[in-house]
Amino acid sequence: MGLIVALAAFAALLVFPAACKQVSTETLHNNANKEETDVKPAEIALDATAAFDETPRTLERVRISSSMFARALEYESARSYETLWKAARTEAWIAEYSTDNVERERHANRGITYANTALKLKEGAAEATFFHGVLAGFIGDLDHDYGLDAVSNIEADMKLLMDSDTDFANGGPWRVFGVLQLRAPGPPVSIGSLRNGKKNLEKALEKAPDWPENHLYMAEAELMWASEKDKPEFKDQARERLEKYLLGADARAPAGYETEFAVWQEKARALLEANK
Repeated sequence: MGLIVALAAFAALLVFPAACKQVSTETLHNNANKEETDVKPAEIALDATAAFDETPRTLERVRISSSMFARALEYESARSYETLWKAARTEAWIAEYSTDNVERERHANRGITYANTALKLKEGAAEATFFHGVLAGFIGDLDHDYGLDAVSNIEADMKLLMDSDTDFANGGPWRVFGVLQLRAPGPPVSIGSLRNGKKNLEKALEKAPDWPENHLYMAEAELMWASEKDKPEFKDQARERLEKYLLGADARAPAGYETEFAVWQEKARALLEANK
């Protein structure tokens, strides 16, 4: 099963204004096409999944996946739980990797609709719950008026998975929630906590000890810990971690994740530059 995993960056610099919009609970409309004639929605959905799964992923190919999912989901017969959560995954990938914020917002909003529809079919299911939280985070990042509600959605979704010890996307629930805790303001404004965020990232590493993205965000936590706790040894630890898993001569992308790995490397370099 192909999984995107570069999903934690949305939590950066959340702002909580007085106005607070609610993340959409909208599902796909009920007047779906029932007549298929020469269209084969299930086959289109399979092709959409194949377009996403082809690696290394590119924006162009994932955009094609998105278009095919949208076409398939016009038909009632294609609206299975599996198709819906995989469609939400495709939208989340574009919301993460596109450099166009208008495009990112469009796909994040489309994806949350798919995730909502999937959860209506299968309440509490792991895949849709995970991507629902991630997509809510992107929406909050792109429009800070959604910030408070986005945080509530992320917290509820990731805690549901964490409390049941449901791993997904290589420690994803702990990684996503941990990074949110690192970057969000602390109480009483929000749920930010360096100590708790660091603990959740340690748990993500327990779940997937060789996954580079877990090490990227663990290094961020260590650098924050070094600064706030006046413990310079954690700065050295973070640098060694980034060198081993992301930036050194022996660091390698997980198979099929070359595009994502290149982005993680950029983030690792930026992290080191900001913490000279």
